[in-house]
Amino acid sequence: MERTPVQLRPAELAATLRVAVWRAARRMRHESGADITPTLHAALGSVETHGPITAGRLAAHERVSKPTMTRTIRELVDRGWVQRLPDPIDGRVTWLQVTPAGKALLAAARRRTDAYLAQRLKRLSAEDRETLQRATDVLTRLAEQDDQA
Repeated sequence: MERTPVQLRPAELAATLRVAVWRAARRMRHESGADITPTLHAALGSVETHGPITAGRLAAHERVSKPTMTRTIRELVDRGWVQRLPDPIDGRVTWLQVTPAGKALLAAARRRTDAYLAQRLKRLSAEDRETLQRATDVLTRLAEQDDQA
């Protein structure tokens, strides 16, 4: 007997949700048309949202090691999407800020992804769109929860 989604145990739901979210994210990345890896995109978006930001804070926010973030930052700077700014008070500190080119890249990718999603959402019933809105609320809450078990 096949289980309905409501009857799924948390572990089963986690597995099916993971696959669905990854597939959707991969498709949206493809449709965004941006020439950027998911790692670079996430870091660039975080610098835009939280910047100016230090490399250490960005690494903590992205939950990666400082050496990993150093490589990511180097690539973002080399591509002209992020700039380093010296701290006016403490010369040992460098701040990261999105450049106009980085903002343009993110904005264009968001527009294409939103258009892609909107086109597909139009094909759904009002009931399915309401279900997705509720799921969005739940996913947002899950993403904002502390990592404590």
